[in-house]
Amino acid sequence: MNSLSGQDYIQYSRTMLLSDIGEAGQLAIMNSPVVIIGVGGLGNVVAHYLAAAGVQQILLIDHDVVELSNLPRQLLFRVSDIGKAKVNIAKSALSDAYPQINIDVLAQPITSAHFKQLVKRFTVKPVVFDCTDNVSARQLINQQCVQHQLTLVSGAISAYQGQLFCIDFSHSHSHSYSGCYCCLYPLDTPIMQNCTQTGVLGPAVGIIASMQALVGLQHICNTFTQYGVLHRFNGKDLRWQHAQMSQDPQCEVCHQYPLTDHQERSNVTN
Repeated sequence: MNSLSGQDYIQYSRTMLLSDIGEAGQLAIMNSPVVIIGVGGLGNVVAHYLAAAGVQQILLIDHDVVELSNLPRQLLFRVSDIGKAKVNIAKSALSDAYPQINIDVLAQPITSAHFKQLVKRFTVKPVVFDCTDNVSARQLINQQCVQHQLTLVSGAISAYQGQLFCIDFSHSHSHSYSGCYCCLYPLDTPIMQNCTQTGVLGPAVGIIASMQALVGLQHICNTFTQYGVLHRFNGKDLRWQHAQMSQDPQCEVCHQYPLTDHQERSNVTN
């Protein structure tokens, strides 16, 4: 897409009023494909915000079906959807609301083979949103984003504790490379609990998911500046903490990528 229609100007007028986005940013949003892995609490909100923002190509990946316990935080679903594939229900709901967008679905667990296929299917490298709820899936997604040099927007939440980060593995932002998910949580890290074991409040999930969508849109519009920064959220006291991520030289996933000068200085200082 090279230009906006009259309807586009009206529909996305509030976005384009932002001086750092404008028409060029809106066109970037509409021309950038995204892959959302996990269509639970996080994925519901991320997909909805991206579709509403004008993203034209969305691939939803999730093998799960709707359950009654999902409804308090997975707002695209209804009681009548119980037992049906999440990706199909999400596609139907979003297509009804935003008929101009193209939504594809994959109702299977994500694999490395899927990543090879999805990289080929898009003419532009997609932005990958990790909205899964288990560590093994996150490790796989991270490894594949490193291998295929994709941008990863990762979010997670359990009970009141949430986290968020974005890393551009394409190296188009030379200052941004700060290790990877495996540097934070090595492969031998004990499996952490998720909201199935610890519980979670729907609005807390929505906070992390909204931030994922915000970060992704800023990255697409080339206005994002906090690559490699880990953002932690405590829903109990509504506090955010921020920390610069650093690469583990022994990381099994990204060790082949050299540390930047900034990271080397930080490691020496610490």
